[in-house]
Amino acid sequence: MIFVYDLRWQLIPDKLTLPAIGIVVFINFIVLSTGNNLLANWLVNLLVAIVVGGGFFLLQFIVSKGRWIGGGDIRLGVLMGVILGWPQVAWALMLAYILGALVAVGLILTGQKKWSAQIPFGTFLTVAAFITMYWSDQIVNWYVNLIL
Repeated sequence: MIFVYDLRWQLIPDKLTLPAIGIVVFINFIVLSTGNNLLANWLVNLLVAIVVGGGFFLLQFIVSKGRWIGGGDIRLGVLMGVILGWPQVAWALMLAYILGALVAVGLILTGQKKWSAQIPFGTFLTVAAFITMYWSDQIVNWYVNLIL
């Protein structure tokens, strides 16, 4: 839903992200509440992932005074953090920027967009989150083997 909504209207509605954040946190809490160590580790991981996912975009929002990204990206970053955890949220952010850059350059080179055009970044964030959810281990192994 977020992918389509942002692609179509360049907007990430709170009515999608905020309930999703609450639901994911609740489900994880219920699943992990069986062991105190699991719950404590998850809580630390959750807080780090939220700070990285949401804080990364909050910092950009503050520095650019809202010109680079919107508030919906901040909340989507938090959602990515609670879904993916740490360090997968960092991989997803990196992947989203790579995908976004490749698509943007392609659109500019083909004359479909100008440098000043806005591109809905939430679409790349959602794609990167799904890719990271399912293939993060393989991507990390490939990347590490590539640089070593």
